[in-house]
Amino acid sequence: MDGDFLKFGIVLMAFGLMFLGLPVAFALAVMGFIGYWLLGGLGPALHMMGIVPFGSVAIYSLTVIPLFVFMGNIAHYAGFGADIFRAAKSWVGGIPGGLAQATVAGCAAFGAVSGSGLATCAMMAKIAIPEMMRHGYNRGLAIGTVASAGPIAQMIPPSVLFVIYGIITEQSVGKLLIAGILPGILETLIFMGLIYIWVKRNPAYAPRLEKTSGSEKRKALKGAWTVGVLAFIIIGGIYSGIFTPTEAGGVAAFSALAMGLGLRRLKGKDLWDSLKDSIGVTGMIFFIQVGALIFGTFLAISQIPIRISQFVTTLPYPPIVILLVIMVLYLVLGCLIDNIANLFLTLPITVPIIKALGYDPIWFGVLIVLHCETALITPPYGLNLFLIKGILKDVPMAEILRGVTPFIFANMVTLSLLIAFPQIALYLPSQMG
Repeated sequence: MDGDFLKFGIVLMAFGLMFLGLPVAFALAVMGFIGYWLLGGLGPALHMMGIVPFGSVAIYSLTVIPLFVFMGNIAHYAGFGADIFRAAKSWVGGIPGGLAQATVAGCAAFGAVSGSGLATCAMMAKIAIPEMMRHGYNRGLAIGTVASAGPIAQMIPPSVLFVIYGIITEQSVGKLLIAGILPGILETLIFMGLIYIWVKRNPAYAPRLEKTSGSEKRKALKGAWTVGVLAFIIIGGIYSGIFTPTEAGGVAAFSALAMGLGLRRLKGKDLWDSLKDSIGVTGMIFFIQVGALIFGTFLAISQIPIRISQFVTTLPYPPIVILLVIMVLYLVLGCLIDNIANLFLTLPITVPIIKALGYDPIWFGVLIVLHCETALITPPYGLNLFLIKGILKDVPMAEILRGVTPFIFANMVTLSLLIAFPQIALYLPSQMG
């Protein structure tokens, strides 16, 4: 059998197993083991299986993932997200599309303690959609806003995806987390601008709310102090160099727990659910990591990433053309496979290409996380679409898709600006020590 045919056949079979519904971790592990066996022999393959699973998760920097996840769950069960939404509603509720604007702002702010687009979407779907429906908002606008704004949490630190990207590509996790701040703010403003234009053209979609007084705004803002404290610990601690990302995650998780218990917002069941959800998410990520590293070991001995990188970088096209082709590839893959699996599968191939073309891998990480956000709202694999459908069972999927479509184009605008002006992502990391 031709060697190249065998190597690429293993890769295609891994994708095929995932499309057929086999869990990502097992699809990658099984095909990685088989590929290594066929190329290196059964003995070396069994030896690899005895080393890689433990080595792939026994990494100190990975401890930040359960800490960030636990903090986000504590913040959710303690009601910190509802506080943020009320504060945002008080401050921007009086402008066109005020409740939708507050949802976007609330998702971005809660992202500073969550880091999960799915978790933020689930929380806001229960808080913001009923509020918008009660005030007579267009259902498509309400659903589209929540489904699309939730993923902003993945851009603003603490972002689990940035941690995973940093570990795979051996880049500074701290700089990656800080790199997401300005792009996250930019994305928030673009979404809010889209809603403003949308409502201006169709005023009946979002009845205007009365403006709140200055005292009410201050009171609502004081009610959201918990999120402000946690965001300061994470962003301020990492940016100033006081904490490493792992230390910031530990301090912030402990602070969230202390505030939740001190304010008597966490009952025994809430704490148990927070722990259980955190263990579930962390376990899923670690299982995918193990499977991906087994598959990555096969890719290493197959030399597929090196050969693809060498081929692409010798193409007679300007670097920007190759970059745009890679961006289209990620847009397509985001529609088909899980985000975390996508990162583990593709980054060993695309990052060497990006470096060879002279682009900054920190900046590229921001582009990839933005693609992961878009993937949550693009069919057929858009998990936020299914999440909203599960919560609002009477809403047709076609209506959900119509609601998110304008936001997909808004993400493409954000992507274009980040490509045209890389300093949006690179300025803050360049100021770190």
